[in-house]
Amino acid sequence: MKNLFKQALSAVICCLILANCSSPKVNVSKFMANETAAPKTVAILPFTMEKNIKEQELPHIIFREVFFNNFSYLGYNDMPLDEVDQKLHHAGVQIENSSTLRYRELRDILGVDAVIRGHILEANNFTGGLHAETMMHAKVDMMDLQTGNSLWEVDHTEMAYSGIASPTIVDIIQEQVENAKVKQAYHKNAEIFSQRILSQIPDPAGKRLGEVRLPTISSIETNIQVNQKLQPKDNIYVSMRGQPGLTATFDIGSWKTSIPMKEISPGLYTGSYVVREGDKVLSAFIIGTLKNNKGLASKKYYKTALATIER
Repeated sequence: MKNLFKQALSAVICCLILANCSSPKVNVSKFMANETAAPKTVAILPFTMEKNIKEQELPHIIFREVFFNNFSYLGYNDMPLDEVDQKLHHAGVQIENSSTLRYRELRDILGVDAVIRGHILEANNFTGGLHAETMMHAKVDMMDLQTGNSLWEVDHTEMAYSGIASPTIVDIIQEQVENAKVKQAYHKNAEIFSQRILSQIPDPAGKRLGEVRLPTISSIETNIQVNQKLQPKDNIYVSMRGQPGLTATFDIGSWKTSIPMKEISPGLYTGSYVVREGDKVLSAFIIGTLKNNKGLASKKYYKTALATIER
C-alpha cells in the first residue's frame, strides 16, 4: 500500500513538474524575416528584477551572464558585457535605468543595431524537508535600435523541482544539498531558460555566409536519444558535415567546450566524449563549431535531443 501511495504521489508530482516546465513561446516579429533589416550587432543590456525580490545571489546578474554565454553561439556580433556597462556608465546612465531609455538614445550610446532586455518578475529558491525548488519568471526581448520595433519577445517561467519524486533517499539528500547552493541552482535554471529561448530565435548565421564567408555546416548528428539519461562510461558521439579542411570541435552546452573532432573523410568530422564519474549536466545542447584559418567560425545546434548526464 505504501508503495502504491509513493508511486501515485510521484506520478502526480512528475505531472506538475512537466506542466510547469513547458517550453516557452517566443513571439518572433515579422521584421525578422526581412534580411536587410535584421540586426548584425547586438548588446545585452543589464538585466533587472522586481524590487520586491530579496534574493542575495542576484539572479538577474546570473541570468544575464548565462544568457550572453549561450547567445554568443548565434551568428550576431556581440558586444562584451563589460563594454556595454562601460559605455552606459560613461554616458551617465544608471544600470537599473538602461532598459527604459529610448531606442535612439541606446543607439547613440552603444552604436549597435539591436539590444536585448531582460527583467525578472519573480525568483525563488527553496530547500526544505523532502522538497527543493528553484523558479525564475522573466521577460526577455530584442529591440531594433533603427526603428524601436520588438524583433522577438518571450514571457516564461522556468522551474526545477527535486525531492519526493526522486527514486531513493540518497538522491533526495544529494539534490537537496545541490539546491541549497543557491547561486549554482540559479545558474542551472538560467542555463535551461536561455537554451529554451535560443532554440526558437532565428539565427542570422546563414544570412551572413556571403558577407563574411563563414564556414558552412550542413548537418550535425549525435547518438543521444530524446529523454535519455546518460550514465558514467556512456559515449556521446557527434558527427558533423561541412566545408572540408577546417578545424572542428563540439560543446556540451557551456559545461564542456571545444571537444576536438577529426575529419575522417572530406567534410565529415567526428568526435566523442565519454561520460565520467561525477559528471552532471541537465538539458544541454550539443553545439558543433567549424573554424577556418582566419578565425571565422560557424556553429550549429543539434536540436532533436538535449544531453542530460546523471550521477
